[in-house]
Amino acid sequence: MREVLETEGLTLREITKADLLILFRIFGDAESMRFYPRAKSFEETEAWFEKLAFRSYEENGFGLWGVVEKATGELIGDCGVTLQPTLKGLEPEIGYHLRREWLGRGYAAEAAAACRDFGLGTLGFERIVSIVSPENIPSLRVAAKIHQRWETYRTVTAAGAEVDRFLFISESDASDADGPGAATRVAMVEAAALLSMRRRAMES
Repeated sequence: MREVLETEGLTLREITKADLLILFRIFGDAESMRFYPRAKSFEETEAWFEKLAFRSYEENGFGLWGVVEKATGELIGDCGVTLQPTLKGLEPEIGYHLRREWLGRGYAAEAAAACRDFGLGTLGFERIVSIVSPENIPSLRVAAKIHQRWETYRTVTAAGAEVDRFLFISESDASDADGPGAATRVAMVEAAALLSMRRRAMES
């Protein structure tokens, strides 16, 4: 398996078929998938990584990578760059999923920031994004920490439901010094998410 990048505490490497049983602990777990329509079957998990990892490696040279904690050598989840639809068309997007027992240790932000830098640097993207629903406060916090700014938009899911989304953006020609610090961004995003959820509740 090919190692892609390294951080202080993590190694990100290409996912193999042998990893799928471990990753299914995330995708088959209802609590871990509470911001998705439902937990996935093993076959659905396999199809997810076939598209966003194995096929993406071949077609794009990037995809979802396995996140390994250096201290233990344990696979704790996935994080990487995939092409996702936004209002601008297909854009490189950073996404991650960690096993529940590994949450709250800063690893999500560490892995996502490394993917941001890799995307804007090694992969040469001018812009890289993260798409997060307003209800997913933990992921909103991670995205607010690692990205420079955000926008909100409304879209329609595959099931036909109209939903709000936060689009977090980092650009190669922008500077973090141009905007608020990470802690301020997190507080601002949490307030904006609360307003979004209240507005949707009033509309329904």
